[in-house]
Amino acid sequence: MKIKTFLYPKSVAITLLAVFGIYICVSAAQWQYHRGQNRHAENIRVKQLLTQNPVSLDANRTFPTWSKVKLSGNFDDAHEVFVRGRYRSDKYGFDVLTLFRTSNAKPIWVDRGWVEAVGDATEIPIPPAAPNGTMEIIGVLRAYDEKESTTGSLIALPAPKVGKIQITKLDENFSSPRFDMYLQLTSDLGDSPIPADMPTFSDGPHYAYALQWSFFVLLIAVGRVLIGREELRSKLTSVKL
Repeated sequence: MKIKTFLYPKSVAITLLAVFGIYICVSAAQWQYHRGQNRHAENIRVKQLLTQNPVSLDANRTFPTWSKVKLSGNFDDAHEVFVRGRYRSDKYGFDVLTLFRTSNAKPIWVDRGWVEAVGDATEIPIPPAAPNGTMEIIGVLRAYDEKESTTGSLIALPAPKVGKIQITKLDENFSSPRFDMYLQLTSDLGDSPIPADMPTFSDGPHYAYALQWSFFVLLIAVGRVLIGREELRSKLTSVKL
């Protein structure tokens, strides 16, 4: 009698729905857990790179993102781009990218730092000029944003300005061969834009989300047991009557 109670179509449907729900929750928990592991591993990788001494930029070597490098050359302020949509201390502003011509490698775009916006969104800020002459600079290599840039109000208007540090947009300003990453400046150049922030390290909410999905698995399993007990109690009651 007890077994037959759970073989009725309604009871089977409830069981299958519970199994499907558990499968979804387990899959989501595993996905979040692996995302947390990947982020933790990436944080370790970046921390290790940032603690190393800078090495000379060499076009014949492959550098991972966040590598600390040093290079000699001079800024070419004829090729300068403002990256809009950048906030610092709740203030709207722009990152200033200036082309740097190296003595032993391809030219490279350098993020010199942040300047606060003035006037409306179409007004061009006037950042401190890039230093003249040959010099050595130090920074970390960053990858370009590969996703399509956002259209609408974030698209740069007159400067040139771009909404993301995206190589397709920068190529409109300088189309000759250049290094395949850009440099986030860390060396002090005196009167210059405010340096960009270094990354903050966190494993994010992924492990908490994984635990949350695991809790949902428990809720579904307990819920199915309680529904099953109620089904059995109702069936026994109807038999007695």
